Amino acid sequence: MSSPNLLKVFSLGLAISIAPLVTASIASEAVPEFATKSVSNGKIRAGIAAFDKGSFKKAAFFQEAALKNKLSKSRKLAAYTNLCAAKGALGELSAAAKACDAALAISPDSWQALNNKGVVTWLSGDHITASSQLSAAARIAGSDNDLTNKNVKLAAAHKLASTK
Repeated sequence: MSSPNLLKVFSLGLAISIAPLVTASIASEAVPEFATKSVSNGKIRAGIAAFDKGSFKKAAFFQEAALKNKLSKSRKLAAYTNLCAAKGALGELSAAAKACDAALAISPDSWQALNNKGVVTWLSGDHITASSQLSAAARIAGSDNDLTNKNVKLAAAHKLASTK
């Protein structure tokens, strides 16, 4: 019979030895998350609601509809930021990047737009540039922002996994 302490040591050793493999597997398959930006415009809010439900085509439709109207800078920023997320989630990366660039032209310090640009860059396969963009978004958002912190950790885990 084996002693309970020996079994605990063996289990702990096994867990420690496979942890890097699990981390590498998770990091290689995981994708950073998009952020949405809300304002008081009904079409923009409807697009966010559709996005949250996974209806990305509908989300893009509402953001594009909002952009056809005369919007303030803050509403335009939100619509382009959300359009970037919707198009990115649909896999339309070129259109998503254009929407992110339009948002960042309005406000280069918008953490949501910069985060989404990072996700689109990630999905395009440039994980190094994406990591920088996601880190910049996290610095702007602040240390208590769960979404950006999660995205930065994912990018760091991916970088660690790719060096092994």
